[in-house]
Amino acid sequence: MRKFPATARLSEPQQFTGVFNAPQIRVSTRAFLVLATRSPATQSRIGIVVAKKNIRKATRRNRLKRIIREHFRLSPLCTPLDLVVLARHSADELSNPMVWRDLEKLWRAVNQEAIAS
Repeated sequence: MRKFPATARLSEPQQFTGVFNAPQIRVSTRAFLVLATRSPATQSRIGIVVAKKNIRKATRRNRLKRIIREHFRLSPLCTPLDLVVLARHSADELSNPMVWRDLEKLWRAVNQEAIAS
């Protein structure tokens, strides 16, 4: 099993703040919101926000984060972007395959927006 590399993560608060303050791409579904900006790095990086306020149980929050990371790892984006994925309350109601399908829709939309801009 390959480890998710540290270079593929947004880890510093200012990296998250940069995406939150000036998102160039914003796409959403009922369960997730994705904010993105062009990345100064050579590869895309991801930050995941699953608030305890929205999903109470830690096991459920961790499940979503694992699925999001794995989808990001297996689905490269067309251009380097810094992404922040925010889980909404309704994400907890989705099964694993439904989360995966939702993320596929989001990734397609992010790629289309990145190409258009």
